[in-house]
Amino acid sequence: MLPPHWATAIRQQRLRLGLSQTQVAQASGLLNQTEVSRLERGLIHPTLDLGAAKLRALLSVLGWSLPEFSQATGLQLAFVESEVPEGARRLEAELHFATFPVQATASAGHPNTPTSEGLVSIPLEDLRALGVQPENVRVFAVNGDCMVSESVRAMGQSIAPGDRVAVDTGRMPRAGDVVVAWDGLGEVLLIKRYREEGEHIVFYPARRSVPPVVRHRDDPVKIIGPVVWRGGPFRG
Repeated sequence: MLPPHWATAIRQQRLRLGLSQTQVAQASGLLNQTEVSRLERGLIHPTLDLGAAKLRALLSVLGWSLPEFSQATGLQLAFVESEVPEGARRLEAELHFATFPVQATASAGHPNTPTSEGLVSIPLEDLRALGVQPENVRVFAVNGDCMVSESVRAMGQSIAPGDRVAVDTGRMPRAGDVVVAWDGLGEVLLIKRYREEGEHIVFYPARRSVPPVVRHRDDPVKIIGPVVWRGGPFRG
């Protein structure tokens, strides 16, 4: 599967400058080599997953202004002029975010689900594109790796330990959706792929070596909502 256009554009700009992924990471002061690699493979998104500080650090190393980045990658940002301390003018991304607290930790196969704290910012434009109302969004941290497999990794859809996921509490899940749900029998908040099979609700992991969770319709199970967004750990 080919990486998206924006990922190829980032890689080509790095190569044009004669820099390695490690050199880009070190020069940015905020990124690590793994993040640069995942960016160039399209596994993390520069405007959805990095945050404004890391995005600006990346563009500085790559020698791109924000308009140049938008033109090269096809990722649209709104731009405004603002003053910098030296009195010079520069263009900054006007990033319109909705910020949500992390409600709790959802188990992806890990028996322990410690309480999480922190905030996650999600672009309002992305929520609008998904038809999601901000007041219906709940954010959870992920603990465990049962939602990681080679097949979903190849599609860039892995939900890894430490990721943050947003669910839409105003939307009913469809078969095959990844959901966050409260399993009253196991007394655990879980994240898995949802399907109804006869009289049962089945929660499937991505990793085949992990057994699914099967519950009867009458069991104390509450679907919080389908996952509509995911990102790496928030670093404000």
